[in-house]
Amino acid sequence: MGNGGRQNFKPPTAILTPARAFLVCAITLVCLFYALATAFQRHISGTERFASSGTRLRLNGLDERGSSKERDVSALLKPTRERWHGPEDLDGAAAARADELNKTWMESPDNAAGSWWLEPGFHLSFMEDNPPYPFQRIKHVDGKDTGVMAIIAPFYDLDYYKAELARAFFWRLKANGHIIIIITSYQEFPGRIENPYDDRHTTPQDRIIHEAVDGYVHCFRDPTRFLPPGVPRILLSESDFHDPDRRDGGGSLVPFGLPKEYDLIYSNQGGEWNDYARNWTLAKASFKRLITELGIKVIIMGRDLTKEADNDLSPLIASGHIVSHGPSTPWKDFLRYIESSRVLIAPNVHDASPRVLVEALSLNVPILVNRHILGGWKYVNSQTGAFFDSEENVVRAFSEIRAKQDRSELKPRQWFRENWGKGKATLRLQAFLELAVGQDRLQAAQELVKAKVTYKR
Repeated sequence: MGNGGRQNFKPPTAILTPARAFLVCAITLVCLFYALATAFQRHISGTERFASSGTRLRLNGLDERGSSKERDVSALLKPTRERWHGPEDLDGAAAARADELNKTWMESPDNAAGSWWLEPGFHLSFMEDNPPYPFQRIKHVDGKDTGVMAIIAPFYDLDYYKAELARAFFWRLKANGHIIIIITSYQEFPGRIENPYDDRHTTPQDRIIHEAVDGYVHCFRDPTRFLPPGVPRILLSESDFHDPDRRDGGGSLVPFGLPKEYDLIYSNQGGEWNDYARNWTLAKASFKRLITELGIKVIIMGRDLTKEADNDLSPLIASGHIVSHGPSTPWKDFLRYIESSRVLIAPNVHDASPRVLVEALSLNVPILVNRHILGGWKYVNSQTGAFFDSEENVVRAFSEIRAKQDRSELKPRQWFRENWGKGKATLRLQAFLELAVGQDRLQAAQELVKAKVTYKR
C-alpha cells in the first residue's frame, strides 16, 4: 500500500430506481397531507387548548388570548364561577325561586300598571338564521335577547366543515362571555343518537363541549345516563313552554267542545327517520290488536296510507277502522282532529318530549304513552292517561283510560295548566339560570347584547 498504508476508498453511489422514487414521493405526500389536515382542524375548531386542561376552570372563564377581534368587549366581562360545587339537580330550588319571582311580580306596581314587558321569565326563541341551527337564543318574555344561548341538537356530521365551524362557534361564544346551556329536545342528545337514519351524532370532541356548558335543561328519567357529571341541571322540556290558553288564527289549544269522531289518534309524518322515532312497528301492531278486540276507529295524521305500497293496514283501511290524512294538514286543523279523538297514542321510545302530548293534554284529551319514552313520561299519571309498552298490554291500558273517562275521573287539561305551561316554564328557566350561573353573569351576558356582539360564524 502506498501513502503509509492508506487506501483511497469511494463508496458506491446509491441507485435511485423509479420504484424507490415513487415510494419516497408517496411517503412525503402522505406526511404533508396529514400535517395540513391536522393544522386545519385545529385552526377552525380551537378545542385543543381547552381539552388539555381536564377541568371546567378555563371553560367557564375568559380566553386569555384576548377578546373578539371584531369588537373589544373585555370591559364588559366579569369574573365567572370556576367550578360548580352545588347539587346537580336544581328542580326543587328552581321551583322555589320561580315562586319568589312570580310573587314579587304579582305584588309589584309594574304589574298593577300593566307593564307586561317587565314580567319575569325566559323562553326559547323561534328558529332563526342567526345564530344558525342547532344554536338558539334564550329570550326574555318581552322578546329581548338575554345573552344566553342554547344548543338543542348534535352538530351535523355529514359535512365536516359545517360541524367544525359549529364547534368553533361554541368556543368563540364561550370566550366572549356568553352563557351557554343544552336543551335536550333531540332524541338522546347529548347522549349517543340511536336512530340509524339520523345524520347528527355526537363525537368524542363534543364531549368536551358537553362538559363545558353552564347547565342542562333536560327531559330524562335518569339524567346520569345521558348528561355529564358536575353540571347543574333541571327537569324542564321544550314542550313545557307551550301555552294551553293559546287561541289565535294559527290554531287553538283551548277546547271548542267538538264531538268525538275517533277513538284513537296517532301522528307520524312517514319516512324511515319518523318511523323509527315514532315506533311505527309497535303502532301498527297496537292498532291491529285494538281493532280486533275492541273494534275502535283510528285516525293517523301525517301520512296518507292509501298511497303507500305494501301497506299491511290496507284491510283495516278498507273496513273503515283506520282513516289517514297526509302531511299537508294545517296545524289548526290537526288540533281539531286531536280534540275530536278520545285518546292520543304515543308508542314512541326515541323521542324527547313530543309536542303532540302537550297539545292533547291542552285539548283535554288523555294520552296513552310508551313506558320507555325518553321524554314526556312526566305527563302521564292517574289524571292524564296510562302507560303501555307492547301490543300485549295496549288493550288493557286503553280500556283503563276509557273506563276513567266514563267515570269522569280524568282531568288532563286541568292537570297540565296547574303544573306546566308557558307561564310556569318561563319562570323556572329564569330561576334555574340565576341559580346555575348567578345574577352577575346573567347581567354580564345582557351587557354583551347591548354591545351588539355579533352571532355570525
